[in-house]
Amino acid sequence: MLPLDHIPFPGPDLAATAVAFAALGFNVSPRCAYTSPDEPGARWDNHCVFLDKGWFDLLQAHGAPQPVRPGGALFLTGDLDAASARLSSMRQLPPYRLIRGWDDAPGRGQEDFAMFAVRERISPLGLAVIQHHYPCLDASPAWFVHPNSAKEVAGVAFAGAEPGPFAQAAAEALDLSGFEYWEQAEFSDAFGEGVDCAVRVGVSSLAAARASLSPSLAVVESKGRLHVTPPSPLGCGFLFFES
Repeated sequence: MLPLDHIPFPGPDLAATAVAFAALGFNVSPRCAYTSPDEPGARWDNHCVFLDKGWFDLLQAHGAPQPVRPGGALFLTGDLDAASARLSSMRQLPPYRLIRGWDDAPGRGQEDFAMFAVRERISPLGLAVIQHHYPCLDASPAWFVHPNSAKEVAGVAFAGAEPGPFAQAAAEALDLSGFEYWEQAEFSDAFGEGVDCAVRVGVSSLAAARASLSPSLAVVESKGRLHVTPPSPLGCGFLFFES
């Protein structure tokens, strides 16, 4: 079963996205960038938020809509060809490669990625499979320590939605256990009106998570969880729970 690797957050203002994650109590990495052997001359700036299990990829995406929302969910494999074979009943986009480097610290090295996206409807987010090292070889251990005590990117909760028609088949290869589907009314009570998804984050301490949040953020605590409304420019809530 392939675990959830990371959730990308593409947005038009990378600095503002990074500030929003800091307001949620995350330790955001310095700025870095992706290039691709498949697209010479292309470059995508980003910041990363590394957890013990999984990470967030904050991406500069000129022209991306606001508010900034999860751009998909990627699952980690050690063998991209084998993962492709396990999902052979579903249509897949051609694999492509990315290389992450650090302009201000070239001695840190780089991380190489290979991935493919699945076209079939599995969840409200598009899903993909990615091959690389984790923990990433280019990441500093200090970046894994967060004021909110975050340890795990656990999944996504959706309001008023259902799994896609290929979810059952995909669950034979992908660990979809972190994807939750809530009734709209319950979700609105927890995260406010107009929010239809929330990223699930496992933390060591709910008290630390609450203390690290910006005072401007609305928080609802129930059932041993913190439900946090989105800080601008984000358009998704965050659900913190002790794991």
